[in-house]
Amino acid sequence: MNSRKMFSLLLVLSLVVSVLAACSGGNNKNNVETNTASTNKPTNDSAKVEEQPSWQTEKFTLKFASWEDPKMEGEMMKAFMDKYPNITVEKDESINWPWTDALTSAASAGNLPDVFWLESVPVGVENEWLLDLNPYWEKDDEAQAIYPNIAKQAVYGGKRLASPTFQFIMGVYVNKTLLEKNNIPLPGYDWTITEMIDIAKKVSKPTDYIYGIGGPWGNLAFNEHWPMANDSSLGYNTFDGEKFHFTNQQWIDGYNQKLELRRLKVEEHMTKEEKIKVFGDENAWTLQKGHVAFGIDGSWNMNSLPPEMEKSGAGEVDFYPYPAGNAGQRMPVILDYIGVSSTTKHPEAAYELMKFMSWSKAGWLKRLELSKELDMNIDKFPVADFPDVWEKLKGELKLGGAIAAIGLLGDAVPDYNKVLPGWREFSAWASDEQKIFEKFETGELKPADKAQEMEDKANEFVSQALQRLNQ
Repeated sequence: MNSRKMFSLLLVLSLVVSVLAACSGGNNKNNVETNTASTNKPTNDSAKVEEQPSWQTEKFTLKFASWEDPKMEGEMMKAFMDKYPNITVEKDESINWPWTDALTSAASAGNLPDVFWLESVPVGVENEWLLDLNPYWEKDDEAQAIYPNIAKQAVYGGKRLASPTFQFIMGVYVNKTLLEKNNIPLPGYDWTITEMIDIAKKVSKPTDYIYGIGGPWGNLAFNEHWPMANDSSLGYNTFDGEKFHFTNQQWIDGYNQKLELRRLKVEEHMTKEEKIKVFGDENAWTLQKGHVAFGIDGSWNMNSLPPEMEKSGAGEVDFYPYPAGNAGQRMPVILDYIGVSSTTKHPEAAYELMKFMSWSKAGWLKRLELSKELDMNIDKFPVADFPDVWEKLKGELKLGGAIAAIGLLGDAVPDYNKVLPGWREFSAWASDEQKIFEKFETGELKPADKAQEMEDKANEFVSQALQRLNQ
């Protein structure tokens, strides 16, 4: 074979080898890279291990302080530890009443619990006890389910320094038996403020110590509830998130109506001597004795008061939603709060404990399960819109009015007593220093006469306090 033919044959063989190599996956370099990548690529299981945050693998202890029922809290803590076996949760028994004093002592000693209930959020903010929850809250899809009116609470200078836990409903205990005895038809759950006042006047027989209406701690608080019921731009006691509006006519009218019902003795306001005479007990609760048709009070009495009254013959009672004004039935609710210590060494885990013990979906589902096991009734409610939680909870309620009330919580109006700085100072100025409320009672002053001064003073106290906290 001549050299030219030999060269042609070698060239053909070379091309064939090249084609075969290409078809089989490329040259050695590509094969090495492919094999290396295949060998070193982590499996799905190892990827999950690498992605698991350290707070879910390291062993440590979190301290927790709560004033809630110890049996329920103990079981909830166990459930959290079952969920996160690497974490031990201990109840901090040193935090007890007086609550804020106990937290102050713990903070001074450098021993704040990792997670704790708060009686006054501003005190915790002023003393720098509280961790900013925003880095965790804003990434938490569940947090987005918290009702907007509630979610905006406990935020100072853009920092979320505490979280709501539960909401208690301020409603009306209706003595159905007392109304039936007076041949008065029961109002519907969608009743109005006007209906409530008209019926209260009809039922009231002060000479027989029967009264149309009463309020918690001797206060009907119409001035707090009526403005928001009639004007959707106003919140609790006219506060709109920035300012009070005591000069609003609804606040003045509500206060005047409260004073008039007391003057007419439609409101229950028995003296100690009268209670001894009628009930033999100066501390008797007149509503519980069956002598009040409408008792404005909180859901915390929802499971004890009605059965007690029925058993004693004081009447059959339902818990009605607060009646509607011009803006509809805007339910007043009372909030409790929880915080994470600014000194915690495990902020992610503390945040998860905080939400599990208060508002998370998993936490509430476990709480409802435990309520059955421990034979405990529900008297406080979620602050987030988890439909399956609400559906289960609804099945646990025994009063028709309570079921109607929870259906209105999406537009509820939270109080500010535990979160608004400056309010306590204003209350001390108005009550103790100026004795304004006492003078309203005696008729020495009228609400309209002091509304502007009170509005200015309340806004001054609050704005100054907020400026301090927002710095």
